[in-house]
Amino acid sequence: MSGLFITLEGPEGAGKSTNRDYLAARLREQGLDVVLTREPGGTPLAEKVRELLLAPSDESMAADTELLLVFAARAQHLAQVIRPALDRGAVVLCDRFTSSLFRRPSNCKPMRTYEFFSA
Repeated sequence: MSGLFITLEGPEGAGKSTNRDYLAARLREQGLDVVLTREPGGTPLAEKVRELLLAPSDESMAADTELLLVFAARAQHLAQVIRPALDRGAVVLCDRFTSSLFRRPSNCKPMRTYEFFSA
């Protein structure tokens, strides 16, 4: 991989998208190939997972279920968007990635990932 992967982390309304768009414009002025993306999401399938995670529901989603959905969206995003872009030398600007995952994915409950991985 010869590209550059930059994530913008922070809470809702912190300016991630604004800064991402500004940075993308400056990088494109330099003649760089820039890919804008977000997590969860970034591909049609991952966007469907995002909708599921954010949709109001009468059924409470278990934390482990949520984590697996986020990882499924991540796997698709990496395979379809991020790795191919990096392989061709692009700069990938991603609205959220791993730091947000381990804090609090989407709008859901705090994760106990250490319990999930030790099960």
